[in-house]
Amino acid sequence: MRTGFRAVSSLTAALAAAGALALAGCQRQPQDSTETDAPANTVEREAEIAAEQLAALGDPADPATRALYLGDFQASGGLDALGAGEGAWELRLLDDYAQFSRPGLGEDGGVAGERDFREHGMRVEAGPLTITLKYEACSIASGVALPYVAHVLFEGVGYQGCARGGVSENERLTWAMVLPELIPAIDACLARVDARPGRVTFAGALDDGQVSVRIREADGSRRECIADSSGASAGIYEPISDLDRRNGEGDPEFQRGGEAPRGQCVEASLDNAGQRLGWLIKRNC
Repeated sequence: MRTGFRAVSSLTAALAAAGALALAGCQRQPQDSTETDAPANTVEREAEIAAEQLAALGDPADPATRALYLGDFQASGGLDALGAGEGAWELRLLDDYAQFSRPGLGEDGGVAGERDFREHGMRVEAGPLTITLKYEACSIASGVALPYVAHVLFEGVGYQGCARGGVSENERLTWAMVLPELIPAIDACLARVDARPGRVTFAGALDDGQVSVRIREADGSRRECIADSSGASAGIYEPISDLDRRNGEGDPEFQRGGEAPRGQCVEASLDNAGQRLGWLIKRNC
């Protein structure tokens, strides 16, 4: 089963063009008529994308521009440079360290190097991450505008999102951050539930236009459902072991519509228009 996850955010033209050119140019030419083209390895691909991005950032920054990129930053979102889906993600960039998190896929990061301040943005390397920030209005899924566009290059994939200055330790990335976009597939899967109400314990968009939805039915049994992202069909609905759990699964759980479940750690889940989708049940308030 493929497990690349998707999140959504805005995409700047300069970084998108840079990523597209780099990926298009990363094919190794055949040495004879019998050899087929083969993609360059991850290191080569990252180097070409990073070079294109750096060129798009322009000349060295003046003092006023440098000041825009000092301090800590927090970013989230994610589309790669060609618009293909990758995972929901969160980045915390400190002066000396960067941490990159994806629900269900763990954390990566490293010691941050010296920041390269340019007239159109800032770039810094931190372990396996190449991070670019650009001072430009960026709208997140809720419609709120953040002041920076963020781009994270990791293992040959570019993650696009929005950022703001400062880091909040109280904010935590969960699979439910992109819940409104997953509702069609979730509804298709919940229609397969036998013991109602079923609660969604984890959901994420796969990289082939489908969505993986994990459900705990009212009798305690657990199922994994694979549905079309449009909600047109749910072709797989099968039992899974209690030992088979994704990182972050079950915190929170999601119950669709109806009255609020009993408990203190329950809050409404809203779509982008402010309409209630259902209820999030958290482990801790």
